[in-house]
Amino acid sequence: MPEVAPDTVLIRVAATCVNSGDARLRALRVPRGAGLLVRMVKGWSGPKQPILGFEVAGEVAAVGSAVTRYKPGDPVVAGIGFAERGHAEYLAVNEIGAIAMIPEGVGYADAASVIFGGQTVLHFFERGRVQAGESILINGATGAVGVAAVQIARDMGLHVTAVCGSRNAELIRSLGAERVIAYDHEDFIADSARYDVIMENVGNARFGRIAHLLKPCGRMLQVIGDLYDMIAATGNRQVVVAKGEEQVNAAAYATLMAMLGEGRLRPVIDSSYRFEEIIEAHRRVDEGRKVGSVVVTLDSGGARAG
Repeated sequence: MPEVAPDTVLIRVAATCVNSGDARLRALRVPRGAGLLVRMVKGWSGPKQPILGFEVAGEVAAVGSAVTRYKPGDPVVAGIGFAERGHAEYLAVNEIGAIAMIPEGVGYADAASVIFGGQTVLHFFERGRVQAGESILINGATGAVGVAAVQIARDMGLHVTAVCGSRNAELIRSLGAERVIAYDHEDFIADSARYDVIMENVGNARFGRIAHLLKPCGRMLQVIGDLYDMIAATGNRQVVVAKGEEQVNAAAYATLMAMLGEGRLRPVIDSSYRFEEIIEAHRRVDEGRKVGSVVVTLDSGGARAG
């Protein structure tokens, strides 16, 4: 049981997700050139932190003596980013950390499912100065990041073109894409359109391959890229990379929960597993074919229907 410090909120976890980041850390399946660095930081022969998990949804079980924003029984989402520890029955987070209330009528599984992808999208859209009226191409529109990107871009008033397999085209259109390029029928690299923003969620489109698709002041949001891509992006104002420490924050979580509660963001859950089936959840992510999020539910958090 985590310690409840004076400024800590203890959460009884009801739902979490196995995301691509969890699977990559577990298997050391990291971007090219980053293996040595990740081993030094996260563990040489295995993870220093044996409990994976970036985000949770659940009920506040207890609060520290100095906590004023939350009380036992409150439904919340919370994240700890690369500190992990979310795949557990209880998680302690700082009151001023990445934590937000879940709106009335939103279930724990739905709330957990939008966090990983949603916070990534908000972070990159802010860093890339994405604005209403712009055109955006989203490569990899069916993962947790992709389904969030399509919806948030639509909500912001962008013109969305999405790249995905033909079997998921109708789903992506229903989420807000004006145009879908099915990669199993055509190569988006050969597209004749030009875009203000390209969001790269797959890792198969380096800047050199897609630069001709950008308008003169266009930006590439490089969600996935290897160490060499990151180095090449240095000094290139058209390439936006992440600042990991900024992605996990309470403001982003509150925004996502508000959008979820208002129906502006739709949960897309690929599959759901019980906590004792978490190995199967990892196997599903490893297949590379999930659509949206893979959710893991825990009995410890109780039920909360959406």
